[in-house]
Amino acid sequence: MLDEKVEKIILNAQRNEITEHFIYERLAQSIKDLQNKKVLKQISSDELKHYNFWKEFTHKDVKPDNLNIWKYFLISKIFGITFGIKLMEKGEEKLKQLMKKYLSLCLTPKPL
Repeated sequence: MLDEKVEKIILNAQRNEITEHFIYERLAQSIKDLQNKKVLKQISSDELKHYNFWKEFTHKDVKPDNLNIWKYFLISKIFGITFGIKLMEKGEEKLKQLMKKYLSLCLTPKPL
């Protein structure tokens, strides 16, 4: 059983992964270039694998953040896919750093 704070962080990561899965899937459906479409579908598939990895710990289904799906899809369509993806990945990097910091604190043995 997970600590409540750890579970909350993992659920947040899980939600982020499923949200990014749908963002990449949507972008893949919206472009014509077959090579880029293939790459985006692969990234979408990888994000779904990450979601399922976290689900192994939480044993919970998490819904995607539909607002972020629309936000990053629209940003990518207006300013270009590269810009939208870089912006999205910047947010993911902040989440990873937060998780790393918190989980290392949780897993550090407490003095007796």
